[in-house]
Amino acid sequence: MDERIVIGVDLGTSGVRALAVRGDGRVAATAQVGLESARRLDEGGRHEQDPRVWWELTAGVLRQLTAALAQAGLPAATWCGVAVDGTSGTLVCLDRSGAPVRHAIMYNDARAGAEAESLNEQAADFCARLGYRFAASYALAKLEWVRRHEPEMFARTAHFLHQGDYIEACLVGDWGTSDYSNALKTGYDLLDNSWPAWLANLAGVRERLPRVVAPGTAWGQVSVAAAAVTGLPVGLPVIAGATDGTAACLASGVRRPGDYNTTLGTTLVFKGISQQLGRHAQGLVYSHKLPGGRWLPGAASNTGGEWIETAFPGRDLAALDQAAAALLPTACLAYPLARQGERFPFLAPAASGFWLPPPADEATRFAAGLQGTALIERLAYAVIDQVAGTTGGEVYSTGGGSRSAVWMQCRADATGRVIHRPAYPESAFGSAVLAAAGTLFGQPWEAVSTMVRLDRSFPPQPQHRAAYDELYSRFTAQLRERGWIATEAG
Repeated sequence: MDERIVIGVDLGTSGVRALAVRGDGRVAATAQVGLESARRLDEGGRHEQDPRVWWELTAGVLRQLTAALAQAGLPAATWCGVAVDGTSGTLVCLDRSGAPVRHAIMYNDARAGAEAESLNEQAADFCARLGYRFAASYALAKLEWVRRHEPEMFARTAHFLHQGDYIEACLVGDWGTSDYSNALKTGYDLLDNSWPAWLANLAGVRERLPRVVAPGTAWGQVSVAAAAVTGLPVGLPVIAGATDGTAACLASGVRRPGDYNTTLGTTLVFKGISQQLGRHAQGLVYSHKLPGGRWLPGAASNTGGEWIETAFPGRDLAALDQAAAALLPTACLAYPLARQGERFPFLAPAASGFWLPPPADEATRFAAGLQGTALIERLAYAVIDQVAGTTGGEVYSTGGGSRSAVWMQCRADATGRVIHRPAYPESAFGSAVLAAAGTLFGQPWEAVSTMVRLDRSFPPQPQHRAAYDELYSRFTAQLRERGWIATEAG
């Protein structure tokens, strides 16, 4: 048994979680704490948090974790490294000493829409080359908002970082480093591995951006000051992390070109594996990358499990699952969109959900919602496969929706793909994989292959193939009729 320990830390919107994982993938200890958001919200969709609270809570979680390891007879001599992930697109503004000059602007803050459009105009060639467009959720759009609307704050900022970067910087005492997973939404050129020349058009920005390293590579070591508040040993290697979505992708076990990690939570989030950068004509697909020549083409839908939260609040989901299982596949077609607007697998700001024909009872409505989500998945895979040059891979599913065996089987049947459920489907485990990549293995894919274990697999049932092919044809016909998609897909 491999008793070497790596530590992964995940900063989410609502809490901090840390895992200590053995080199063979067995979890040795866990710790977590909730995060009071300290939000500043207004009609403009603003969301901010205090980075100093992140560090205080992370230090406390690491103290819990290291105490648990010591109690389990796994001393510091067996600890090999630590890596951290955080929300994608969150912007942190620090002065020269590493102190925040303002609250962080969170990933889902919507204030920077005008700045995003301005960036798309200034960097049209860059966007076409990289295959995406800037949005208000991107860190560079938020940075540009600070530059335009808070010039005093901009002048005081010496380092623009991201959420996971900030915690790793606190561990090391180096405020000028990021990884290229986090830096993607700040405009980092993943093809040239450099900050692009066009950023010179944004006065004062380039000199405030960090140096960028690959996820899963050495960043620094735990400092004396950080060791005193975390319980980590001085000199423990700190390994560059990634965004929470990229970390979750690694935790899923996905590793071969054509395979997907799909997170089914409130929304559907897709990340595939490809050997080439995917470029979508409308910029709906963007690609992270990881060492080893692998790209992660991905996108996110506004659909997912939110329709359950809105249509069946507080209900016994196990009982609804059981009732739906007897009805699947169902003739009722659904696009279970809980709110107006869809962003992927097509862009339709005016789109709204539908159930056709209207279901006669709640069991049919629930079954059609499960099935409709699965049909959206099938279309999404067709779109990403087309731009990424992949086909026919398997799916490694994470998120709360993966707990439902009925939904997992429906998704396998509707997409015609084997769907796997990993044993530890969480971002903190993916960060532990990156820590192992930088200390125990040569690259992330070797660490994934060794450490990730599957809980259960769901192959498609051949007896349902014809029915789901016919349902998918009807489903895409409905989307064409509404003008949401232009041509037959997948």
